[in-house]
Amino acid sequence: MLAAVRLSRRYGWRWALEDVDLTLERGRRLAILGANGSGKTTLLRILAGLLRPTKGEVKLDGMPISASNRSRIGLLSHDPLLYPALTLRENLEYFGKLFHLPRDAINARIKSLAETLGLQTRVDDPVGVLSQGLRQRAAMARAMLHEPELFLLDEPFAGLDAGAVARLENTLRGLSGEGQSDSERRTLILTTHDVSRALALSDEVIVLANGKMVIRADSQEASSEELRRAVEEGGRP
Repeated sequence: MLAAVRLSRRYGWRWALEDVDLTLERGRRLAILGANGSGKTTLLRILAGLLRPTKGEVKLDGMPISASNRSRIGLLSHDPLLYPALTLRENLEYFGKLFHLPRDAINARIKSLAETLGLQTRVDDPVGVLSQGLRQRAAMARAMLHEPELFLLDEPFAGLDAGAVARLENTLRGLSGEGQSDSERRTLILTTHDVSRALALSDEVIVLANGKMVIRADSQEASSEELRRAVEEGGRP
């Protein structure tokens, strides 16, 4: 489904990403591990089509990422990408219109997502008054609204309390269709610092260090100690 070839991105003199090759089959879940500054966010933004690589290319089912197929991607980033003065319902209605969803479909999706994410009592509150955990769930609702085939999640657990983490983990397991056939599962890529969570939520795991991929392994076969050591060494100056 997704193929990235020799992805590189330079900011001034510094290479944030160097020659990263990545393929991911439909319905697979990939976790990207790495210390701060390792290139995780840069890689995710390139895969989402929000950032152009200095070198290399990304293709979705054989086609370059562009305005014509970007709607197949759902992105959860550090910024919730929601308007704080608008209610969550108003935000989702607005984004639904951007994706040309019928009003009935938008209303049905808002109701379903609110139930799934535990936001039933908060959909008519301005986003700006929500706690960080609730804003994270609201951002997840935005990313899921148009039912994308590929989900990209950048540090989705950052700043969440234990209850919110558990709820989001269950949501991600539902997105990736655990218990369903491969053809029904959504494709999922997430970045995290947490090795244990990465292994629990993914089929494959990679480690980035100084913009380079240093490990790629099957999550069931990977050594958690080796992954932790690679993350720690990749974060040293």
